Amino acid sequence: MNARHTPLTNLLHRIEEHIERWRRQDAAYKAAAEANRERLWKEAMERERLLREAVDRERDRGGPLAEAAEGHGVVFVVHSEEAGKVLERVAAEGGRLVRIMPGAADGWQGGTGIRGSWLVFDREG
Repeated sequence: MNARHTPLTNLLHRIEEHIERWRRQDAAYKAAAEANRERLWKEAMERERLLREAVDRERDRGGPLAEAAEGHGVVFVVHSEEAGKVLERVAAEGGRLVRIMPGAADGWQGGTGIRGSWLVFDREG
């Protein structure tokens, strides 16, 4: 058998190396995504705990949560970091919430009890 590497053999080895490099990189991306997912869920759970405490304090004052939220003019919204930046920008530009459109019933919530909605803003000016 010829031990000499032909151009085709060299090409095959480069392709195999490229695929192996891609597999290692893909595994690293997936591991990082899972770590981020876990961190974000922990942060969301902490925010939810703090929200529950705030809700309990409002209930202890004797009023329903809807009245407290309306009275303070606040609503807790779960969103991504990117969406938070957009919300900040819209608020800085004088945006006004004009409509809330429920997300698809068969969307990403997956039995978590969390629902998504689209917030529609009218920008002043």
